[in-house]
Amino acid sequence: MFDKKSTAISCLDLVEASNGLASCEFSSVELVKACLNQIELHDIHINAFTHINVKALAEAKKSDLRRSSGTTLSKLDGIPIAVKDNIDVMGLPTTNGLNMKWCPEKDAEIIKNLKSKGIIILGKANMHEAALGATTDNPHHGKTFNPKVKDGTPGGSSGGSGAAVGADFCIAALGTDTMGSVRVPAAYCGIVGFKPTTGFWSTGGVMPLSTTLDAIGPMTKTVEDAALLCEQQISPINLKSETLAVLGNFEDAACEQIIVNSFLEFKNVLREADINFTQCDLEGYEPTPARRAGLIVCEVEAYALMEGILRSKPSAFSSDLRKFLEFGSKISGSKYFHTLQKIQSFKTQLLDLFNEFRFILSPTTPQTAFPFNQNVPVDQADFTALANFSGCPAISIPLPVPEHSPPVGLQIMAAPGKDAELLSVAASLQELIDENNSGKRCQLQN
Repeated sequence: MFDKKSTAISCLDLVEASNGLASCEFSSVELVKACLNQIELHDIHINAFTHINVKALAEAKKSDLRRSSGTTLSKLDGIPIAVKDNIDVMGLPTTNGLNMKWCPEKDAEIIKNLKSKGIIILGKANMHEAALGATTDNPHHGKTFNPKVKDGTPGGSSGGSGAAVGADFCIAALGTDTMGSVRVPAAYCGIVGFKPTTGFWSTGGVMPLSTTLDAIGPMTKTVEDAALLCEQQISPINLKSETLAVLGNFEDAACEQIIVNSFLEFKNVLREADINFTQCDLEGYEPTPARRAGLIVCEVEAYALMEGILRSKPSAFSSDLRKFLEFGSKISGSKYFHTLQKIQSFKTQLLDLFNEFRFILSPTTPQTAFPFNQNVPVDQADFTALANFSGCPAISIPLPVPEHSPPVGLQIMAAPGKDAELLSVAASLQELIDENNSGKRCQLQN
């Protein structure tokens, strides 16, 4: 039986919270109050939220009434989540991380979908300005800090969403991912970040950065949580019947030693479990130049999408963002077209690899979360951008690290449309990792 006196229910994962509500171990009101209490006590140090939904408790009461009358909308009814501040939620302002706000007249398509299942929007999460960056050092709404790394960035651009989940301010959160903006903060904050197949969720009502590369994705505490939020069925995967592929292009890239060590240890776990893996390569693919190609597409498309706001309200943009957008305005149509062709060639190569391997593995990032007073590395999205180029689903799950070390993420990719299969293998790999890590802890204690 769940003990409310000894356990903070905001720490529960989505599956646990859903089960607890279903068995009446606690109410949605109690769950929302627990999250709001965590926010009140600790968000002053994290700054994960830009706005809190003052109607959240009233919505939780409605959920509890539905449950008591037997008219629950779904397994998710009464679950509080955070939403990145570029996704429209009726009744809450949208800022897109800019020095302005607007009140949407209707919910984004994804919000409409989730509300129909009874999910409660707890508030809007801070983000990197206009989603064009990976630190969530926002000049208008303040820095968001990593709950797992003192004075560290939570990553971005969905840094507020990642920090909110990592700090147990909410049960799950939504982010957007253009070249890794869900998976990078997930890796930095030690949580799960899932970018579904492009188009899996409609981006209607989401302020775009790049219509070519954008996707919406959940940020959760477990793989099973991501599957539940996405309504995907996790099926048993016999890992010993798979040949997993490790992408050599990323293996050869410069990484922090803790990333190298964690990934090597993970491969050792696979060997010890008699799970086959082999190296594969994308011929001629260089992560850093490829990521720069993606950045060109973002800059051109972001300028086109935000030109009107930039002209009518330049004060809404920081000087750094204005420079980015002005650079995008000067890129020729020819260069933009050839860059898109280059990205298409990356996609073609990766899809060819998926004809041979179902799942491709790599570290999620070349580095761990770093302090805000450190120079920002330019390669944060070097390993994550490829999934956006190809439109394929990709997930970041936590790898074990030594005590007091920053979190490290493992990225897994699958072919477009294979979201359920990806979530299934990620759940199996997470179980294998956890079992191995638990066994090591037991050995140390003995």
